[in-house]
Amino acid sequence: MVGQPLSYAADPKWISRKKKFTRFCHGKIPGRVFLTDREANMSQGKTVLIAGGGYAGIVAANRLVRKKLPLEIVLVTAQEQFQERIRNHQLLAGTLKRTYSVRSLLHKKVKLVIERIAKIEPESKRVILENGSELGYDHLIYSLGVHGSKVETSGDSYVGVSDVEACAKMHERIKQNESAKITVLGAGLSGIETAAELSKVFPKSIVTLVDSNTFGKGFSDEGKNKMIGFFSENNVRILDNTKIIKYADKKLITANGEEISHDFCILANGLAASKVGGASGLRTNPIGQVYVNEFLEVEDHPEIIGAGDCVQVVSSGYDHLRMACATALPMGVYAAERLSHKLGIDSKKGKIPFSLAYLGRNVSLGREDGVIQESNPDDSPTDKIWTAKSAKWIKELICKFTILSFRFEKSFDFYFWKSFSENKEEFASGTLATETEK
Repeated sequence: MVGQPLSYAADPKWISRKKKFTRFCHGKIPGRVFLTDREANMSQGKTVLIAGGGYAGIVAANRLVRKKLPLEIVLVTAQEQFQERIRNHQLLAGTLKRTYSVRSLLHKKVKLVIERIAKIEPESKRVILENGSELGYDHLIYSLGVHGSKVETSGDSYVGVSDVEACAKMHERIKQNESAKITVLGAGLSGIETAAELSKVFPKSIVTLVDSNTFGKGFSDEGKNKMIGFFSENNVRILDNTKIIKYADKKLITANGEEISHDFCILANGLAASKVGGASGLRTNPIGQVYVNEFLEVEDHPEIIGAGDCVQVVSSGYDHLRMACATALPMGVYAAERLSHKLGIDSKKGKIPFSLAYLGRNVSLGREDGVIQESNPDDSPTDKIWTAKSAKWIKELICKFTILSFRFEKSFDFYFWKSFSENKEEFASGTLATETEK
């Protein structure tokens, strides 16, 4: 036709129709994402580095990579094998049946780097690895997790429950001395599960559970009494309100001068965050958690979003948050959604502050028993619990749900959590986590 443009690109009517079509199609056609000019310009050629391959880091990577933004997503972790910390008590007792590589849990488009991070240089937006190499980034998700608190010990009878390799070695040592005296220091969830698992697998052993606080904090009276009854039936001695001041060779010294002897001592008495944040000039609390705001962003460095046990939300209304897989997974998904929002993708979760309402606590008592404690949104216990086989199945389902979440998040938005309503009451605080869990 005479006068027909050779290209529709410059036709004002075509441009208007294209914009309307783009807005209509955005997010509505499976497998296709139509980017607006703003979205494409904001995200073009950017690198997102995820520091840490734990619960928060992996789920953040798998959620973010599906946003179909033109991003290079790089996850850096020190271990090839995923550290499934919620099952470390099984590793100690020898009841852990399966492990997973980080690669197998990650979306294939996420680049994986196996190396320990030495330092972050926020001003130059780069990460220094222990092997001396450097990785640049435009945005960083900080999710380096935690490790067991360091204590000065004498002898080789001590092992931290958070140390996967050490737990595997300790299991072999316990197998060679099945009537050993075993002390578990710390009666938080990990300590309780460790003492219970060892008492069932090694019934000839003499297990003692020690904590500086009152046993069962965070559980209802019924839940606490159920656990006390289990330990009584399995000859586990509970020493609560007992402060340890010295870690000697094969014995603990209490503040009262008493000695608690052992062949092996499992340390479950506290956690500390990665030192990388503090060493990199980021503000941290006394145990190394990096301070973040209600959007999980680091002060003065909004390009850094924190997630998991390695961060503390310092905005008001977050005192109820505790170190847990149940906290790390929601934070990881939120970090991906928040970053997507910052890059121009519409995200209902990412455009509002992070919010988390707990549903309950779960603790296994060996392979055939447990306690599921329903909680209020602020993590304080209700009067409702499940025990015995019901608790066993619920607990195992929850543990498997974490791995399923990683796998399903490779393909679609799977993980969800309960948030507080906008007109929520002030969170309860100071009555929840034991010192072991803080």
